[in-house]
Formats: sequence, structure tokens, C-alpha cells
Amino acid sequence: MGKVTHKRNTDTSTVETSANASENAGIVISAFDESTTADHFALITHAVDRHRLRIFNVRSGTVSNDYSAQEKEKITCLSWGYLKDTGDLQANTVQAFKKKKSGIASLSKAIALGMQSGSIAMYSLSHGAIIKELTGSHTSSITDFVMTKDGSRGYSVAEDNLIVEWDIEEGKEIFKWKTDAKNVHKLKLSHDEKKLATAGHTITLWDLSTHSVVKKFTGHASAVKELAFSSQDDVLVSNAEDDRYVNVWDAQTTNTNSNNLTALTLETNVTHIDFSNNEPSVLAVTDDGLVGIWENASFTTTTTAATAGNRRKMMRSMTKEADANVKIISTAAEDTVIPILAAKFVSDNSGKSIMIARGSSVKPSFEVVKYVDEQGAIIHDVTLSRQPITNYLIDTSSIAATNLKTTRKAYDESAVTVVGNTDFVSKGPTMATYKDDDDEEEENVELSIEQKLQSLDVADTTQSKKKQNKKKTVDTPSAGSLQTVLVQALHSGDAALLEACLQHTKIDVINSTVRRLPTEYLIPLMMDLITKFQEKPSRAPVLLIWIKSVLLIHTAYLMTVPDLVGKLSNFYQALDTRLGVFPKLLALRGRLDIVQSQVNVKSYSNINDKQLKRAQLPENVYVELDSDDEADVEEDLSMDEDDEDMSSDEDMDQDISDSEESSEEDL
Repeated sequence: MGKVTHKRNTDTSTVETSANASENAGIVISAFDESTTADHFALITHAVDRHRLRIFNVRSGTVSNDYSAQEKEKITCLSWGYLKDTGDLQANTVQAFKKKKSGIASLSKAIALGMQSGSIAMYSLSHGAIIKELTGSHTSSITDFVMTKDGSRGYSVAEDNLIVEWDIEEGKEIFKWKTDAKNVHKLKLSHDEKKLATAGHTITLWDLSTHSVVKKFTGHASAVKELAFSSQDDVLVSNAEDDRYVNVWDAQTTNTNSNNLTALTLETNVTHIDFSNNEPSVLAVTDDGLVGIWENASFTTTTTAATAGNRRKMMRSMTKEADANVKIISTAAEDTVIPILAAKFVSDNSGKSIMIARGSSVKPSFEVVKYVDEQGAIIHDVTLSRQPITNYLIDTSSIAATNLKTTRKAYDESAVTVVGNTDFVSKGPTMATYKDDDDEEEENVELSIEQKLQSLDVADTTQSKKKQNKKKTVDTPSAGSLQTVLVQALHSGDAALLEACLQHTKIDVINSTVRRLPTEYLIPLMMDLITKFQEKPSRAPVLLIWIKSVLLIHTAYLMTVPDLVGKLSNFYQALDTRLGVFPKLLALRGRLDIVQSQVNVKSYSNINDKQLKRAQLPENVYVELDSDDEADVEEDLSMDEDDEDMSSDEDMDQDISDSEESSEEDL
């Protein structure tokens, strides 16, 4: 049992697809189906304004179903199951018509989608649509949902701490009861469908016939993330958030043992677990993309009858390290690990194999991995060497890429002349040279155009300096020159030159530049803009102008890019995060407007009506008049001045006569 490195086998059913491990953050929920062959893989990712469900065919690696939720609707949980199909929706085939006529119902694979609004949507893979909806019992978002094997009943739990038993065929509620603790967000149905395990910070085992509590388990420091029953329903395993232990519990109802049988330990936190249907084997996927496998997880030595003398031995037996570790490394760099997204036990190789999904949310890759050797002994370290997968249209390690490198002419900048600011500086004044004056023929020779231009350099330089001293302005480069510089920056990967182009904020220049930009540079430009937008959100007002221009002008081309949604997934998340603050700011603005209006009303209530009218009158009134009106006004003003002069003279004469009369009376 040593370290075995498996090389690629071209005869296996491995499906290679393009993916990028850096985009794994865009995955909301992912899960294999419940079959022993794991034929389908469901993946929920972020779209522009909603969640998107894609179902991959594991054997072919293609998308078999694609569904987008309603606008602003979010999917909170996902579970696989089967529904009875009587041919009511699609009776266009002879078999479907016979099923509908005879009433015989077959089971078709389906996915139950728990929604944030409190409803449960049943998506059928054969119909490619939502065929049932369970509504009316929950008032908050659904946290988990499980269904029976025949698809007749289902159990749901929501944030309102209520467990609801559903009749899926009728779409009605059968029974509802309240959970025994708060924050219960995980369900697991036993294989015999008689017990239901609920988990929050504690795990509770319910008897479905009486809806009573059978057992309770405590031992996780944080909220339980996943549950899994063994094939005999005698063992239950669980893992919690930010925890590197997988606890194994005794799920038998014949005893009262509520302590964990053992703890399966890994080096990093566990994100996903699965219990084999054939044997007591457990696997766990860690957050760094590794898989640990325990061949007999429920076996423990002396956990029930331990004494003080062998307590140390008991503690060693309580924790078990993984019997096998699966890791995928890159062929380009051995120290680079390709992360595993999900894993599940499958029936290949007598049940000694697992199906893994690696890659990203764009298009993951699937592969069956055998963890035992030819003699049936378990391999401790299983290391797979695989090529690094990217989202590029052409893989750099492929034969086509190699041929393209050999046939394509390399970009050489040695023969490129780059024009700078110094090339436009006016030359210094030059003096024309003439021969001796004694030579009469040379004196009469007329100056050439070049000599005349050189003689005019002095005057042009003086005039340009005067203009620069009078007003210094920065000329915006034309759209054609900016487009050339932008292409050069994207082609050569010059970050400084690209930053110089992005400093321009005039919308006309940006639109003209983007319109003239070749299509092969659009995706690299968008990736650079999105990266800069995420690294420094304070530059959003400038960068969003460029991003908006690219999306509006080149919409027709961007719609033809197959993996554009995956490339823009991080950008969508950044926008959602920024927009999530706006409703709170708008509510605050409304409150401030109300307060400010009340302050204004109170201040104006202390002013009386006269002051208010006086305050409302304008201080100065400007009346614009035509030329004819101005002439009439001037005549009126001159006539008024004459009248005032005449009236003043008459007043003076009257005053003089009055004074004379008064003097005569005195005499």
C-alpha cells in the first residue's frame, strides 16, 4: 500500500471540459443524483438577476437541462428524487398515450428546488420544466427538502422552524409540526423511510409514524452542514461548518446511546460527505479540493465499555484518519492542486470507486476514480495527474495550439515606430546658407519650398509659444489614435499603456474607440476592466463607462460567446453586493427628507404673513426688451426729464413770487 500515481487511460469514460478553478466561488449548490451510477450532476450558479440551474450528463459531459428561476427569485436548496409520470404533460408518443390511458405511472427523475419565497418547485428532467409547486405552508425561505423513493411524499423545513409533510401528487400539506430547536436547516430521510433526521446545532431523530423525538445528538461546535444514513440505517454521519471532523452516530432506536461512535478527521474543513450504499464506507470532500475515504467508518474498538485504565487507548480509537486520500495535481506544475468540487460512491469496480467532479461552474469535468488495487487492497494515496483546464477557447497544451504557435508569426516590436510627444516639438530655427555675393547667378536663384518653410520655423515657433503662454489646454486625442493605442496595450499586455487609455472619461471618445475596436480584443478588455473594478471599487464611475459602452455596442458579438456568463459571474456578484446597499440608502434619504421638511415648516411658521409676503417678493426684476422697445423707453425717459425740468422751473418761479409777496406785506 504505497503511493500510486495513475496516468491517463484513453479507454476510460473520462470527459474533459474547459473550466477554471478560480471561478468556483460562483457555484451556489451542486449535487450528484441519488442513483448508484451518478448519471447526472446538478449545478446552480448566479446569473444576471436570478439563479440558473444546469444539469450535466456525467457520461457525455454535456448540459442536458437548463432552467432559470424567475426574476429576483433565489434557489436556497436542491434535492434529487423521482416523481410519478402519468403522461399528463406530454402525450405526444405512443408509450405516453398508453400510460395515460391505462393509468400506469412510471417514475421519472426530478429535482426539488426550495425557493426563498417559501415555495417548492418540482423540476422534471424528462419534461424540462416545472411540473408541480408546493405552496401555502411556509412563510420564509426553504432550507431543505427530501422526498420518498416513489415520489409520493416529501418533507420540508424552512426558516420559520416548521417541518411540513407533503402529498406531492395532490400538492397539499399532510401534517405540520414545529421543530424542537431553532435554526434547523437540514433534513435526511432514512432508507426505510421511517425516521427523519433534522439538524441545526443539534441533531434530532424523529419517528415519522408518531412525529415524536427518538434520539438527540450533540457534539458539533457549529451548525450541521450535511447528514447521511448508512444503507442499514443503523449509523448516521454528519459534518458541520468550519469543522474538519465527521462525527459518526448510533442511529438505532433500540438503545439510548447518544454519544458519537467515532470521529473521522481530516487536515482541512469538510464541505461535503457521502455514505456508500453497498458497504459502511464514507467519503468527505475538503475545502482545498481533496477527498478522504474511510473503508469502515462505523467500526470502533471499545467505545462503550471503557474504564479509566484504558482511557488513552479509547481516545486514540475515537478518531480515525482517512484510509485513502484522492488528490489531483496539474501536469504543468506538480505543486499545483486541481480542486475537486463534489464526489459520490458509484457501483463501478464492485463499488470500490467514486465519481468526482472537478473544474468550475462553467463546464465541470467528471471522472471515475478507483481507490483499490488489483488485489482489492485500499490505496492510501491516490494521485491523479491531469492537465490544467482553463476557459480559453484554445488550450495551450493541445496539439492545435502547438500547431498554431508554429504557423503564426510572432509579434515583433523591433520594426515598430512609436510616436511620442517629443516628435511634435517644433524644430529650432535654421539659417539658410548662400554662396558669395560675387556670384551673380547664385544670387538670382529662387529659394525652394523647403528653404522657405525652414525660414518660417522661427515665426511659427514664436507664435506657438505666445499661444501656449496665453492659454494652456490639454487636447483630447482623437478616437482613432486612442483605438490604436488601446489595441497596442491589449496586444502587448502593457498595463501602464492600458491605464493611460482608461483615464479618458469623455463618452463620445470612449464610444468611438470601443466601436472601432476589433472583436478579438473585446473579451480581454472586459476581463481587465472587471479585474480592476473588483480590485478597486472606488474606480467604478470611470470603469463602468467603459464596461457599459462595450456591452451596449457589441451586444451581438457577446451573445455568441458560449461561456460569457461564467466569465462575468464575478462581475454579477460585485454588482449585486453594491446594489444591496442602495435600498438602505434610499430609506435613509426618505427619512432625512421628512425631517428636513418638518424643520423648514417649523421655521416658516414663526414668520407673519407680511414678512412672508415680503420675503416672497423678488429683490430685483430684470426685463429684457427689444431694440424698438429700448428706443421708446429712452424717448419716454427724455420726455420725463424735460417735464421734470419744466416743473422744477415753475416751482422756482412760484417760490420767488411767494417770497416777493411776503416781503411787500412786511413793508
